[in-house]
Amino acid sequence: MKSLVHELQREAMNPDSRLTDILRKALVVASKLKVEDFKEWIESEMKGYQDGKKIPAYRKVNGQVKARNPYHGWIPVIVQDAEISELISNRTIGQPISELESLCQQNEDGGDLMAPLPYDWIMKLFSKSPEFQLGMVPTLIIDRSRLVGILDAVRNEILDWSLALESKGILGNGMSFSTEEVKMAKSTININSFTGILGDVSSSTVQIGDYSTIHEALKEKGVTQEERNKLENILDEMKAAAEPAKKKSLARRGSEWLGRNAATIGTLSNTIKGWFETLS
Repeated sequence: MKSLVHELQREAMNPDSRLTDILRKALVVASKLKVEDFKEWIESEMKGYQDGKKIPAYRKVNGQVKARNPYHGWIPVIVQDAEISELISNRTIGQPISELESLCQQNEDGGDLMAPLPYDWIMKLFSKSPEFQLGMVPTLIIDRSRLVGILDAVRNEILDWSLALESKGILGNGMSFSTEEVKMAKSTININSFTGILGDVSSSTVQIGDYSTIHEALKEKGVTQEERNKLENILDEMKAAAEPAKKKSLARRGSEWLGRNAATIGTLSNTIKGWFETLS
């Protein structure tokens, strides 16, 4: 009988096979082998990454922030602050693979994809600019090739996983795997052994001033409950503050918070610093 693992390899190598169908077959293999971490990853790719779920590094894309000029078409939007420019030019794509495949098919002519910026970003950064007041709304323009890169990364990870199974002698017989194969898969095949699947991308998935988007990341990194509460309070007060003196005081408290916690939170400190600068 045909090997289910070999079938998965053939489909992963076939450029005409839909990635959605490949993921379904990979889900069958992972479920029968009881490889829970790989199964969880497959389900996230199929259903999309829900709130609080860490998005893999390969799903981070960058683009150009532009605005449509009624006479000259799309023109670049210049942001002087390098950190803010970097923040708004990057986006993590959490949508299901089926949606990404559909978007790519709709844009086979090589056209760019438009990703609206969050409303609070636009109002904080651009609302006072004359261009915005004339109706030119900044938008993140993402080249179609970035989404194709996500699809290729997922396809390659599935192929690598199936080859790793084969290297351990785990092939299956038809739709079944032996008890020994299941045992071997659970003890030797781990998603963390594959490069590109996981990454510390917490700082790229957050929204300006939204504490809830970084709560779990701070907790995972070992920031105490007391310090997390202090940061949440600072951010809430910053968003509500109207007087310059109050904002200055809160910015100082924010700098002190970073001074105490920067070593613990690593690259996430750059994101939070950018929040303080934007909100103050």
